[in-house]
Amino acid sequence: MVLVVSCAVALVACAHGTPVVTDRGARPTVTTASVQPAGTSTGDPAHPVGVVAIGHSGLTGFRSDPANPEDNALANSWATGTNPVVDSVFARLRRALPETGDHVANTARNGARADGLTYQAQDALRIVPTPRLALVQIMDNDIRCDGTDPDHFAEFRAAVREAVAVLVTSSPRVTVVLVGGAGRPARYAAAIASLPTTPPDLVGSGPCALFSANRVVNPSEVARLTGLMDAYEAELARACAGIPQCHTDGGAAARVKDSLDGLGSDLGHQSVLGHQRTARAVWPEVARLLGLPAG
Repeated sequence: MVLVVSCAVALVACAHGTPVVTDRGARPTVTTASVQPAGTSTGDPAHPVGVVAIGHSGLTGFRSDPANPEDNALANSWATGTNPVVDSVFARLRRALPETGDHVANTARNGARADGLTYQAQDALRIVPTPRLALVQIMDNDIRCDGTDPDHFAEFRAAVREAVAVLVTSSPRVTVVLVGGAGRPARYAAAIASLPTTPPDLVGSGPCALFSANRVVNPSEVARLTGLMDAYEAELARACAGIPQCHTDGGAAARVKDSLDGLGSDLGHQSVLGHQRTARAVWPEVARLLGLPAG
């Protein structure tokens, strides 16, 4: 999905013909809404510094600000945000490595698919040329749930690998972390089922429709979507094969708790609390890969 709060959420939206975002497949255009300004980067491959984040709307804080629900809220991003309530991976890295400073770029695009990652990586590297950490969250919008997904695994994997290669070529000592979908369909469906009325766009009879009727979870489609998410995450791991700087999150994002208070205004993206939970889940694995204390 493009997703967001929970892969499950975004995917469901796409499966029902009402995707959370609509800019899929387009070449990312860097704007002040999608990039956080960085300080003067060293540009020294021997001394990498800073963070870049590329991927979909799970990274942009979309729908996380109740006062501006239609806008991105980069301050709330679990990856690069500055909201102290979120305590993003970037904020934690800056405490652990003060030289991180303001060397940060988030060029994620709402609705992005894997085929746009290379462009995002190139844009991010113009701001932070030799990052120490690169966070990649992609997959949700690539899930079709129409029976053809296995036919697209190879191209998905190749697109992710190409973007990783761009990052590693620019910053050979970078640590690239491919982050999976936040949460899981069964937990998401359980959270939504607690609502008095299930949103109509989550109810249906087609593939990946998590509800067959109001408040009636469809276990077979929950299982289908879960299997697809697992399969795409396996492709993320394969995209890293043979690239020492490339790693997955070890399933950290998948373990994020799904609950209504963790969802944004569209029930398909994360709220501030959801972003906080994702940052908290992903950071220990990032810290381990960087050789830093997780505390």
